[in-house]
Amino acid sequence: MIRVAVVGYGRCGEAHARCYAGMPDAAVVAVADPTPTRRRLARRHHPHAEVVRSSTELSAEVDLALICTPPSSHETYIEESLLRGAHVFCEKPVFLDPVNGRRLIDLASARARIIFPGHNYLFAPVLNALREQCSPARIGRPQRVEITIDRTRPAPGISDWRPDWRSDRGVAGGGILVDHGAHCVYLTEWLCDRRIRQVSCRIRYGASGIDHWSELRLRLGGGATATVTLDWRAASRRTAYRVIGEYGTAAAVLDDQPGAVPGGRVAGAVPAQGRSGHAHSDWMPEMAREVLRHVACASDVRTLAAPALTVAEVIAAAYASARAGSRWHAVDAHDPERTHRPS
Repeated sequence: MIRVAVVGYGRCGEAHARCYAGMPDAAVVAVADPTPTRRRLARRHHPHAEVVRSSTELSAEVDLALICTPPSSHETYIEESLLRGAHVFCEKPVFLDPVNGRRLIDLASARARIIFPGHNYLFAPVLNALREQCSPARIGRPQRVEITIDRTRPAPGISDWRPDWRSDRGVAGGGILVDHGAHCVYLTEWLCDRRIRQVSCRIRYGASGIDHWSELRLRLGGGATATVTLDWRAASRRTAYRVIGEYGTAAAVLDDQPGAVPGGRVAGAVPAQGRSGHAHSDWMPEMAREVLRHVACASDVRTLAAPALTVAEVIAAAYASARAGSRWHAVDAHDPERTHRPS
């Protein structure tokens, strides 16, 4: 039985705890959250778990820590969990600082522990269908990826803590580039099966100093390119993916506003998927089973965590590019053996 602690009992933490509590080979033994109302809820949901204000107060023996806090605290809680001897699952972005990310991966490797990135879109059925449609056998080698993420505002946090935390750089670690860009980075490499080499970025900032709009241009190996457009002030919500291959195109929409695929011959159109909720709890069981499997066999942390390090490197390069007038920035060298979905 794998003993699980949940650090951060907001919307995502609650959903993860519910998912792991339903797994036959896992038990939620501890929950840490600074908000009294959330702790009361955790006690009601998990009456046999230790519930405390801070993870430093935990006395329970823990095999796996689920880090479900805002991004600025991820690296602190990852290190604390590894030093306690626990494996780690962490919501995205796992790392904000690539240098710190490498250090934490080294620490996990030295202690034979894993850091499993919360890259949950890899478990979305509609995106797995898209990846099948854009395989080289169907559309030739992917040449270009286009991703559009439109939102009318940042997703609100829980009302009993900080509903506007995504608009506070000190808590969120950045704006839309950190929040949605993280998903787009690992998905671009996963859909293309190529690594990002260079990035150019334009950013618009709001009055709070948070980036609310961003356009990423990416150069990948083999001459492939990608454009990612992110907007927190759009007129309506839309999430669209388009992969252009040598002789065909595949596209998918994750929301309930499918829209048309402009131009080109569509070799594979994936049906639109309705919204599954902010925490995407319907994708969680498969991801949780993967996490538990890798914990059980103590998989190689360098392979598992490499995509999270790539996310940190690309986002850091994107901010640097924007500060330099959208100049192209190289992405630091990565492990050539890295993968995107643990197998």
